[in-house]
Amino acid sequence: MRSLLFLLATLVPALPALAQGCEDRSQDHEARILACDQAFAMASDAEAAAIALAFKGEALRLLTRFDEAEVVLKDALGFMPENGWIWIELGNLAYDRGEPADALAHYSAALAVEDSADAWANRAEVWWQFRRGGRCDADADEALRIDADFAYANEIKGRCLIDLGRAEEALGYFDRAIALYPGYQNAWRNKLAALAALGRHEEVVAVADEALRPGVVPDPLPEIEEDILSRRLLSLARYAPAATVTAEADALLARYPHSLAALDVKGRALLDEGRLEEADQVTQALRQNAGGRPMEASYHDTLAQIDVGMGRLEDAWANYSAALDLDPTLSRAYARSLSGLGFLPLSNSRSGVLTALRRCLDVKKSACRVTG
Repeated sequence: MRSLLFLLATLVPALPALAQGCEDRSQDHEARILACDQAFAMASDAEAAAIALAFKGEALRLLTRFDEAEVVLKDALGFMPENGWIWIELGNLAYDRGEPADALAHYSAALAVEDSADAWANRAEVWWQFRRGGRCDADADEALRIDADFAYANEIKGRCLIDLGRAEEALGYFDRAIALYPGYQNAWRNKLAALAALGRHEEVVAVADEALRPGVVPDPLPEIEEDILSRRLLSLARYAPAATVTAEADALLARYPHSLAALDVKGRALLDEGRLEEADQVTQALRQNAGGRPMEASYHDTLAQIDVGMGRLEDAWANYSAALDLDPTLSRAYARSLSGLGFLPLSNSRSGVLTALRRCLDVKKSACRVTG
């Protein structure tokens, strides 16, 4: 599951004498802002003024006061235009605002003035969001060149490798990140992604159970915890009895009522039992996705199969297409399924599979149930 939840790296610069608390990230952000205003007023040189403003900008960003943060950080840059940390913080601000292209530009500007592991790792993160696995991998390597023990750089390197089809190799980087920082929730989450990509679903469940064990992640983020539980459920559904899977899906929905994975699993179980109308009803919330949450290829695949059974052929086409967009490896499974229906694709490419699928839907209509 591709998620925007991650912790951007932010290096701590060499600090001039600052007012007490301006650089203290553990305290209340409002108090930090006041302390940084005092530090700026007391600044004896351009460097001290720039650092005080940059810390203030960071605190404003963390309070999601983005417009104010931008003004303050640009003021800081006016004092020290060649300070890499300020450029990194501008990149973090752009990313938090949902402007990854601007974030990429700011991290690149940071690297133009400083060979920084933080800037390399953060830029790798943006490349990963853009699905540019090669560039992501190269930037992660640069971060690790500077600091091989940088947990975040190891974790993002692992994600890059999954996108490059090197999930087995990725596992080593996730394990390294967890060894460096045992409570690294995102590293646990993405280790599950690598195991799932390798088809090692029983290991996904075992590793998820370890990640969810009390005390392993001291301060778990609910969003990532839900994602770990969702990945666990999707893997469990690959081998466990239907009754067990349904019970786990119900438990997940009781804890996280908007879990898309639980809805998908319940819908798929009903579909496999031939209870089409019930499956359609259960997955309505998944179909509507009112919160606009990230969709998995498997969700679209489930919806497509329900659409076919219900005679909604254009909806089925759209969902099959969306599933292939999110997971191109599905093309091989779809090709096998289409071949069994008498519509052998000319190739296993996305376009070849979709051409055969279109013919199948046009000819066989609701009998064209292709499975991933």
